[in-house]
Amino acid sequence: MTRKSKQRGGHNPFTYQESHDTLNEYGTQKARIGTDSQLSFGHCALSLTPIADGVVSPSGTLYERSAAVEYLVKENAKLSEWKAKFERQCEEDQRLEEQGKRDEKEGKISTFAGKQSGLNATSAESLVEKHSAARLGKLKAEGYDVSTDKEKKNSLKRTSYWLSDWTPDAGAKRVTAPPKRPSSPFSGRPLRLKDLKSVELKRESDSSAATGSDVVFVCAVSGKRLTTQEAVAITKTGTVMLKSNYEEFAKKDMVDPIKGIKFKEKDVVELRKSATGYAGSGKVEAEIYTPTIL
Repeated sequence: MTRKSKQRGGHNPFTYQESHDTLNEYGTQKARIGTDSQLSFGHCALSLTPIADGVVSPSGTLYERSAAVEYLVKENAKLSEWKAKFERQCEEDQRLEEQGKRDEKEGKISTFAGKQSGLNATSAESLVEKHSAARLGKLKAEGYDVSTDKEKKNSLKRTSYWLSDWTPDAGAKRVTAPPKRPSSPFSGRPLRLKDLKSVELKRESDSSAATGSDVVFVCAVSGKRLTTQEAVAITKTGTVMLKSNYEEFAKKDMVDPIKGIKFKEKDVVELRKSATGYAGSGKVEAEIYTPTIL
């Protein structure tokens, strides 16, 4: 057996690795995302597979058409259920409000009828309560404990709030108003099927029969590989090209250099850039929040 000073954790303070191994289940966990964990250009943001029949959202995210349609169908079904729950909640709120108004009206009628007929039960109770309050006040001034059981329980709630019996009830969870349409899984903005525009992604000739991560897409104008460069898509024609080529060959005349079709500025969508493992290319660190030791 080695000496204590040579044993793991046998000295103070802990090294970075020792403290990391000891407290790795607490606090915010961070991990560096490598290149292998980044989504390659031309891969669907939902299915993570190479795109065969592609569409682009207004935010510049590329999807496989079938994956995008399936996502919207599921989200619309969730919204329908959400809307039904919200409508039931509104109907219940309206029913309770109307019931409260009826009870209040009946109470006023009962009070008015009692006053017209002389001394009613409410007046008698108020006189008794007034007499009792005066008597209890006198006893309290003499040093007697006149607290009721309810007042003692309320006092116990203040001093023993950790007991399960005294834990405040949050009440029924309210259903918030649902949005009108599903949101984009990336930008969070409302997304409709007609907002998705078709794009034509050109594959490199060497990877035409490749699958998975081996698929490489190229610029329709220059034929250069599209990896982490800035690229744009012309939604009117579906052409995908490097942004530099767009500014050089298409932006001036607003004509698609491949198909010769005129387009407008609103038809140009900047595509989301793919990232590498380097910090300068985008977000390369993932975080997860876990309980912290105080």
